[in-house]
Amino acid sequence: MRRTLDQLLTTIDVDPHAFSVCRIQTGWRMTFPAFAAVTIHFVLRGSGHLRVGASPPIPFSPSSMLIVPTSEQHWVGEVGDHAEVRESADCCALLGDGLVEFTAGSGADDTLMLCGALSAPYQDGLGFFDLLRAPTAGDMVTGVIPASVFDAMADEITRAGFGTQAMCQALMKQGLIALLRDRRERQTELSGGGISHPRLSKALAAIIDNPAAPHTVDSLASLSGMSRASFSDHFSKTFGQGPIDFVQKARLRIAARLLRTTDLPIKVIAQSAGYAGPRPFSRAFQAKYDCGPADYRSRPDGENIRVPSQFVSSEVSDRPDQ
Repeated sequence: MRRTLDQLLTTIDVDPHAFSVCRIQTGWRMTFPAFAAVTIHFVLRGSGHLRVGASPPIPFSPSSMLIVPTSEQHWVGEVGDHAEVRESADCCALLGDGLVEFTAGSGADDTLMLCGALSAPYQDGLGFFDLLRAPTAGDMVTGVIPASVFDAMADEITRAGFGTQAMCQALMKQGLIALLRDRRERQTELSGGGISHPRLSKALAAIIDNPAAPHTVDSLASLSGMSRASFSDHFSKTFGQGPIDFVQKARLRIAARLLRTTDLPIKVIAQSAGYAGPRPFSRAFQAKYDCGPADYRSRPDGENIRVPSQFVSSEVSDRPDQ
């Protein structure tokens, strides 16, 4: 599973257009609405509490990272009824390079955080992304994320300007990968290796290694040495979705990445992702992303910086129909 984990970690994206700086004065707390993505707060200075939904507040300290699951309201700062409350959107300013600053209180940064939104393509399916499904805070990153990462973030905030968003994206990704890698290693030590159902590991590796292959429930069950019924049952219980749904999501994720980053024809992308042609690919893509492949590629979201097709591996551009 080591190779599979490495492949998964390289697909983690931090949205470069969702960065913000939060400054919270002692005695205040800042509230955030529910977001459609996992929210991460790197605590550069200060301490306080994180509360997500109706869950009990969780304490945090400097040089820690707060992880908030999707679709959950949360607040950060002072606990208790005496605390002053500020909505995150009520007091904001624009820093250099498009970085937005939110403040609660006078603008004092007793607690200083760098915040972002995370896109992790397999967070709905893989056991070692469980930490993205529940509020996480505290001292879990001590000795895991290098102190230099937090120092570099603080330095970027103080002199925000050209390149700040790109630097923050790289630093956040470095911190998150370090945390996930440590989490995985701890799980491996406790479980003796493998995922929560080790017999599924070969099927999972096959999907991640080559999502475009003609996977079927029968072929994946055979890799796992299980009957079709037993494999489907264990896969669904372990990953919260059926094996073919998992394959579909993996294929569409690759297709979305190729649409954003290359100028390959849609027909070639469809074939590379394992679809018989543009029509079935477009239907599946529309159902997942609420827009067709061409519209997704052309949308002005700042993510469509394409690599000319001649620089794309021939393993992708020359792959035959499947």
